[in-house]
Amino acid sequence: MTPATIVYRYNRNPHRGLAACGIFSFKMLLAVPHFVLVGLLGPVVFAAAYIGYFAVAFAGSLPSGLQKLLSMWLRWTTRTSGWVTGITDEYPPFDADPVGYGIEMQTPTNNSPSRGWAVAGIFLIKVLAVVPHLFALMFVGVAATFVAWAAYFVVLFTGRFPTQMQDFIAGTTQWSARAAAWLLGLSDEYPPFTVAAHTAAG
Repeated sequence: MTPATIVYRYNRNPHRGLAACGIFSFKMLLAVPHFVLVGLLGPVVFAAAYIGYFAVAFAGSLPSGLQKLLSMWLRWTTRTSGWVTGITDEYPPFDADPVGYGIEMQTPTNNSPSRGWAVAGIFLIKVLAVVPHLFALMFVGVAATFVAWAAYFVVLFTGRFPTQMQDFIAGTTQWSARAAAWLLGLSDEYPPFTVAAHTAAG
């Protein structure tokens, strides 16, 4: 099964004004409506994923409606993160399925979910199994936050956003999203410990 994958275009002409907003955290304030939406949906999504474990364990399939909800939330979170960190300067749309946005998460359709992992999810063993990723991402996430903040200064003073910085930020987002996709049951392939962004366009 193909894991969840980030697809993004390099931000070749970053906006200096938005970089200045990022330095002083104004971008975080502008993104509050999106943070509120994904935050309110979060408990619903994880409750839906838990219900999905039972569906897979007893029926052998994850209902398409649940998959769409889980995928929509994960992709919306990715788009919001991509804008805040400067991967794209286009403000994220209030649309569950926008076309052509600068950063997107491609999530797999789990047509043959593992009953074993579903049972592990019911008994919260999956939560324990994802702990190593959460622990590693605490440190990698801090590094990515620092890189994004440093990139704001680079953009402000040079007008350029180094692609290596973009790759690291996008790779960290991808790592986090893959861990979430696995925990939610969108993929049964245990996520790798890597910040490599395998798919980049532009």
